[in-house]
Amino acid sequence: MSTDDQGHEGSNVWEDFQKGYVPEDDLDIHPSLDLHEEYTKDIDTVTYEVLRHRLWTVNEEHGQTLENVSGSPVAYFGQDFNPTLMTHDGEVVFNGPYVQLFSPIAELQVKWILENRSDNPGIEPGDVFISNDPWVGSTHQPDVFFVAPIFVDGELFCWIANTLHQYDIGGQSAGSFVPSADDVFDESTPIPPIKAVENGEVRKDVKQMYQRHSRMPDMVGLDFNAQVAGLQVTQEQIDELIDEYGAQTVKGVMDRIIEDSETKFLEKLRELPDGTWRAREYMEGSKTGDDDLYVAELQLEKDGDTLTFRNKGSAENEGSMNLTYAGFRTAISCVVNPMLLYDQLWVTSGAYRHIDINTDPGTLNRAEYPSGVSCGGTLSIELSIALIYDVMTRMLSASDETREDIITDPLAGLIVLSQAGMDQWGNPFGTMNLDVMGTGFGARTDKDGIDVGGILFSPKGPLPNIENNEQDYPMLYLYRRESQDSAGHGEYRGGGGMDSCFIPHNTEAIQTVVAGNGGVTPNTRGIAAYPGAPIRSRTVDDSDILEQFENQEIPDDIEEVNGDMETYPPKAEFVQGALDVMETRSPGTAGYGDPLERDPEKVLEDVKEEIISEEVATDIYGVVFDADDGEQTVNEQATENRREEIIETRLAESTIPAEE
Repeated sequence: MSTDDQGHEGSNVWEDFQKGYVPEDDLDIHPSLDLHEEYTKDIDTVTYEVLRHRLWTVNEEHGQTLENVSGSPVAYFGQDFNPTLMTHDGEVVFNGPYVQLFSPIAELQVKWILENRSDNPGIEPGDVFISNDPWVGSTHQPDVFFVAPIFVDGELFCWIANTLHQYDIGGQSAGSFVPSADDVFDESTPIPPIKAVENGEVRKDVKQMYQRHSRMPDMVGLDFNAQVAGLQVTQEQIDELIDEYGAQTVKGVMDRIIEDSETKFLEKLRELPDGTWRAREYMEGSKTGDDDLYVAELQLEKDGDTLTFRNKGSAENEGSMNLTYAGFRTAISCVVNPMLLYDQLWVTSGAYRHIDINTDPGTLNRAEYPSGVSCGGTLSIELSIALIYDVMTRMLSASDETREDIITDPLAGLIVLSQAGMDQWGNPFGTMNLDVMGTGFGARTDKDGIDVGGILFSPKGPLPNIENNEQDYPMLYLYRRESQDSAGHGEYRGGGGMDSCFIPHNTEAIQTVVAGNGGVTPNTRGIAAYPGAPIRSRTVDDSDILEQFENQEIPDDIEEVNGDMETYPPKAEFVQGALDVMETRSPGTAGYGDPLERDPEKVLEDVKEEIISEEVATDIYGVVFDADDGEQTVNEQATENRREEIIETRLAESTIPAEE
């Protein structure tokens, strides 16, 4: 604790900025701020259910306002945002059904504001705070939070917030992903919470300062307006609920929603044995030009009613690959929510009452200031999610009651393309290519994953149509398709990823920043199965694509294009010229169970659908086919022999560890 010049004891601001804000159990709030803490406990079931659904609907309409007002493709295609409703002290009542990374971090923003802004400049009705500081609470700087208090009779009743990924808010690379950063000073400037709206009026000085950082100030200005509008609409609706039902009843429903979430979480935990589970993944390069591997370790201990996460053995924070405490904390919700709270979806605050995070400062997933973190929201956080899935699936496997809840790691890696230049009309453009949404969906214990099923922690995030991308940006697609042999092989296979191939159109070049991980080592392991295929980005430079067009040919594989092939590392920056053909591959996800246990008829179906190749069917699944009048069928005896052969090879190549 530190004492400011008014004698108030608040959090040590500079220590928060250095190591990351970790709130204590008792928030140190200035006594001049009155909190609305009273609520009704005895609420009848009908009133509770009506109000619970009303609050959910209010929060969902908050998200729809963001989508409708913002002009950003990140909002209306990727739906890379989330609205949040919280209690007076920052516990999350409802997340929105959008990107789940954001809402648990909003809790940290609120708690930090309470401790550090309650005296100077104060927290008043009509205020909105803006922040994107990863050491306060953000996955990375492009994820910008707008946070507003709601008062009742002079007392702070609750908080509402929204987070939206802004395309460009500064830094040395267009799009604000800076994989070449040595530290945060090469990136967008982190903004601790400041008042962007005061007494209901937008502060022009703050908005202009904010837009001044961006290469696309008009787009950022629209997003600013959208986020303020979302808060205004939501506040009006919360005020109406309070007028109709009374503040204590509404507050009582909020409290019960969180308590129900906590109860369900504890019921699941008590079905599991105590124990410790471990996982290891790798970050590929700390920055552009670095081809080293950096280890990320995770230990999950279950002890009674508590889950404890540690990261002993993780590499030190270097370059741009890093994630702050806030990012790691919110990654946990992306796994806890679908695995342990699917019947209380979007309410993870009850679970956080029983989660301890004891990670080591100065590591790649607990970065200290001034480490580079602009790629954390797309690299390190996904790596952390993969680690958490790894340990969680193993923990759930330890109980018959919870094994059926397993979804294999749904994120084998992530490849983000930030693109900028002059569009087909001669105007500056910038965008985040959202083909990234075309990833596979993990396998279950009794069914296959979903090919190009999307990102599990972004349930409403759609894949933009090719026509929309071609209309809005200077690009022409050659193909976009499911990627063969990308699904993790198993008794139940994972979901396959997607290949996307395009050229610049009516422009001389496109500046491209690749920010990815999972290209050399897949970030998913599965359960006794194969991982999904890794990400990949490659180009054929100075190609003959125009000659092929003139011959009325459109290649359906980049291998059919002549020119200089170059495959890029997961972190790269380059210029795609007018004749350069680019292909990206989104990852597949892991399988479940031994592929030799897979029904041969399902393998045949996958071959016919071109999900897997015949070579993979024979070499990995051990299924042999006959051609009967041109129709493939399973040769049952040859399949049995082939599977026995694979088992014998496994045994011959296996070794027994020496006794210590």
